[in-house]
Amino acid sequence: MKLELMSFTPHLEEIIATAVLTTTTGSAPSKIIQRLSKNPEKVRQVLEGLQLQHGSVLEHNRINWLMEASSNEVLDLLLVSMFLRATKLRDEFWLLSANLRTVVEVVTSERGPLRDAMLESMKAFAPTMFGCVGGNRDES
Repeated sequence: MKLELMSFTPHLEEIIATAVLTTTTGSAPSKIIQRLSKNPEKVRQVLEGLQLQHGSVLEHNRINWLMEASSNEVLDLLLVSMFLRATKLRDEFWLLSANLRTVVEVVTSERGPLRDAMLESMKAFAPTMFGCVGGNRDES
């Protein structure tokens, strides 16, 4: 199985930080995201303090990969999480789609090529979250 990151929600971490702060402050989401867009350090602070048990704030996004895999590999993948979406493009090429909540669940609970590929791609679409879930994981 091979994954290649194709696209993701722009400003993904800013959107998640906005979702967090919307539930904890009286400010309007539009004002919060404007402030966060100018302050990447604040985005990092909010995300590093995020309790991953409250995953709904991680659902406000979409990540897409081109996946090369057999039908059996795709079936195994879909059994990992009901929130992964796979659309057949041709032969053994698929569009794989998920949100960050699903990615975090996969990289913190699975081992193997899927986890490794998703974790590697997190560096591009969610570098702070990568540091929280991927950079600190014990591989033993």
